[in-house]
Amino acid sequence: MNLYIDGYRSHNKELFRALENAAFDYAEILLGKRMTKHIQLEIKLTKDLKKKEKAYGFCHIIGDDLNKPREFMIELDASMKWDFAQILTWLAHEMVHLKQFVKKELFDYEYGATQWKSRAYSKKVHYDDQPWEKEAYRLEGELYEMFEENYE
Repeated sequence: MNLYIDGYRSHNKELFRALENAAFDYAEILLGKRMTKHIQLEIKLTKDLKKKEKAYGFCHIIGDDLNKPREFMIELDASMKWDFAQILTWLAHEMVHLKQFVKKELFDYEYGATQWKSRAYSKKVHYDDQPWEKEAYRLEGELYEMFEENYE
């Protein structure tokens, strides 16, 4: 994986190293080593993202090939009030979405609808009822715990 990390607090070597190691671990768990080699990921750390955008993180496809996405940007709230564990958990959540895009489980249409596996959902589906979010919340803690056990 080609990984680039920038933005607020990216100068913090400890946070930078934790994000770098976690991103590689999460990608290999979710995609396998072979597929991970083909991913380009930019992690953008933003101060007060939650306040500005009402979310702790986002995963965006930034490449031109929407049918076979391999270039992504994950944006995370890196405000000083959040500890590393919280930021790494949000990274895990967004990496699940990256996996969903790569494996063609999730597709966002320009007109606002979303396709999850073989079913289309309108943008009216409540956030808590979206199956792609349910999967991301279910896996984020497991991914972070596996990472934390092996990371020192």
